[in-house]
Amino acid sequence: MTTVSIRKNSAAPNMESVPLIAADKALLSLRSSGHDYTSAVGEVIDNSLQANANTIRCRVDTIKKKIGNNKKTTEVVDRIAFGDDGDGMDLQTLHNCLKLGFSSRYNNRQGMGRFGVGAKMGAISQCKRVEVWSRESEDAEWLYTHIDLDDIEAGEMVTIPPPAPKPLPRGLEDLPGAKGTLVVWSKADRLAQNETGGGRRADTVRTDLVRYIARTFRKFLDRGVTIEFDGMAVLPHDPLYLMTSTRFHQGSEPDPVAPHEWNDSVEIQLPNDPSQTAKVHITMTLLPKEWRRVLPGDGRSSFAKERRIDENEGFSILRADREIFAGYLPKIQPSQEGRPIDRFIGMELRFEPVLDEYFHVRNVKKGAEPIEGLRDQLREKIFNTIKTLRKQITDDAKEYEKQKAQEKGVFSDVEQLVADSQRTSRKPRAGKDTSAKQVEEKIDQAAEAVTKDAPPEEKPRRKQQAKERLKAQPYNVVLENWPGRELFVVEHLGVTTIVKMNMSHDFYTEIYGKVLAACEQEENAELQELGKVVKLGFDMLIAGYAKAEGQFEDTTEFEDLRTNWGLELRGLIQQWRKTHN
Repeated sequence: MTTVSIRKNSAAPNMESVPLIAADKALLSLRSSGHDYTSAVGEVIDNSLQANANTIRCRVDTIKKKIGNNKKTTEVVDRIAFGDDGDGMDLQTLHNCLKLGFSSRYNNRQGMGRFGVGAKMGAISQCKRVEVWSRESEDAEWLYTHIDLDDIEAGEMVTIPPPAPKPLPRGLEDLPGAKGTLVVWSKADRLAQNETGGGRRADTVRTDLVRYIARTFRKFLDRGVTIEFDGMAVLPHDPLYLMTSTRFHQGSEPDPVAPHEWNDSVEIQLPNDPSQTAKVHITMTLLPKEWRRVLPGDGRSSFAKERRIDENEGFSILRADREIFAGYLPKIQPSQEGRPIDRFIGMELRFEPVLDEYFHVRNVKKGAEPIEGLRDQLREKIFNTIKTLRKQITDDAKEYEKQKAQEKGVFSDVEQLVADSQRTSRKPRAGKDTSAKQVEEKIDQAAEAVTKDAPPEEKPRRKQQAKERLKAQPYNVVLENWPGRELFVVEHLGVTTIVKMNMSHDFYTEIYGKVLAACEQEENAELQELGKVVKLGFDMLIAGYAKAEGQFEDTTEFEDLRTNWGLELRGLIQQWRKTHN
């Protein structure tokens, strides 16, 4: 048997032990942990939910004061409190709850918390004093403990005080339940002052927090958990537009829900146990058709803003049913060129904490990024689906635009000009030999295109009206969609000429459509008038060409010309788009 002798360090026999961290400086440094005030509040709500709370109440107290170099006072957050009716904490847990790294559920993969740092780091990122009251039963006393960064920095607090009985603070007694926990943040310097050193308005903080809670914890709110903010229940915001518990479903005329839902999943091995698997669930929806009539996506209207449609251009990623990321996912979604259209698509990924490593989840529950192998599997499921949905959204919007244009008679000016000029202009030669049957078929096709999206009960009447108008006018413009290279085609029928304009052509989408939009600018009369003049100019150019083509008895030779003209025009516009983006 070999004996191993251990040599003592004789150079420093009497040196004091060195703590692993300088607690005061470490805590001050950790204030810059990556939390903003919304995610910091989210950590407190996480703890309440994991403590089986059914009701969580948040309250903001404000004060008017001068902040930084501001000469005027600003109403800012002075204190924010959170109460719940959860399980409460026993003496040992309460004593340790403000200790960085402590968690009664440390590394637990079954819920939202895991590392024991989120709520503490979130709190000190926004305030200097954190106080906690808790009890496990209605008959027990409320026990209290706290930390204060000013006292820690001054050397007056080196340990967390043992919990002691203490009544709930006046004005906050109604926040927790008969049992549960109350958390109070005070000395809220980071809540009161913004990044530039000015005062952060309290009403801005309130608005941001309500919006954050409504979206981040939507699954819990939809299942019946109550989260109140300043006495008002927060209702969920669902970026998939499937929930019927939102504020837009409370009245007598509720919003429609998304009519199309697509579900899939990716199954992967657990990182710590390859014999077990778990799923990443994918859900995508297409927003109601009547909401997606304006492209590339109407985020400016009050309707869209209220429903937060403008926030919908990326994926929502949920961990344990709690949102931790919302945004564009490169290499999973198609190119960013179509992102504004994506706001009409609800996109959601859901996974459980056992798959944290596959999403680079950090101790700050803010952000998620699928690792390369998972990203490739998700791309296979998602990429082409989004492209298909983008095309459907675009096609539907163009159909609506076409219907609206025909109903408003946006081509009536040029159609009337051609009609008024008929008496003195040259008579067309093309189409004289078209049979009555062929004329009827062509006019019926054009009328069908014009009334394609009309309500079923209205369509027969509207279609008949369209046919009568097409027959009565010598020149008609009809909007259609097709994948061809032509900007327009001309049908010479003898009794009338029909120009079918291709809404899918780059000239229409990049130039003509924008001119039409300018014509709608009622708040800018000068721009509106300019748009009308430019539009009429384009319309007369096309009408002049159609009439010139009509001077030939055989117009088939012009079909290739129109195709090549459209092709060359498309190439020029695409080159222009490259140089101006």
